[in-house]
Amino acid sequence: MSNDRIESRSEDRPYVISIAGLDPSAGAGLLSDLKCFEANRVYGFGVCTALTVQTDTEFLKNDWLETEQIIAQLQPLIEKFPIRAVKIGLIKDLETLSAVCGFLNSFDPGIKIVLDPILKASAGYNFHDWNGEAEVFKSVLKQLYLITPNYLEMQELKGDDREVEELCQSWSEDCAVLLKGGHHPVTPGTDYLFQQKERLEFKSGTSFVSAKHGSGCVLSSAITAQLALGNSVPESCGSGKQYIEKFLNSNTGLLGYHNS
Repeated sequence: MSNDRIESRSEDRPYVISIAGLDPSAGAGLLSDLKCFEANRVYGFGVCTALTVQTDTEFLKNDWLETEQIIAQLQPLIEKFPIRAVKIGLIKDLETLSAVCGFLNSFDPGIKIVLDPILKASAGYNFHDWNGEAEVFKSVLKQLYLITPNYLEMQELKGDDREVEELCQSWSEDCAVLLKGGHHPVTPGTDYLFQQKERLEFKSGTSFVSAKHGSGCVLSSAITAQLALGNSVPESCGSGKQYIEKFLNSNTGLLGYHNS
């Protein structure tokens, strides 16, 4: 088989990149994202931001990779392949995040960057406190296509007296905001998408879900895959919602299956 035919076949699926931490359990982060990308019929590349020591129930430590190390991994991929969308998860700090987003946008201002702001591990390990860096965070929002915080993360990020949904509406002037509803105190399981002046609601399609390690990562990566396939933000969020519910109920343990 010629190299030309190999290349044409690889282009049947759009290219996406996960920029995230390496979770050895493969329930969250880089390895989980790649499994999700494959299941959603896109070709996923992986760029590591942190080496973690963890299982599905315990987080022990992590070693951060610096901006230069992340960009060194990114550059040959983005120079060779037409990347349609990028999902960013765990990353060292806002300065690193801003630099990585700036690098991506310098290659292609139309690239769709999805940020899943991971502030703490489900096992209780705290990664970030971004409340005191409002100006840097605001500049990051302007470089994103979509941000996917859950309710608890929004409470930590808001840093003022505004209501969570009011802040989501404000952020949506810079990028779309999906407020994930897994921890919502009033409407658990319902996600809310904010785009400019519009708010869309995605209700749960199932009466029961089995909790999973890395569920937030999976939802964001499923949405990223759907964006790369050419779907709109609302369509992608709706498809991602269906995917995560299937993933959550793929078994009763903490590590879900992507092809159940």
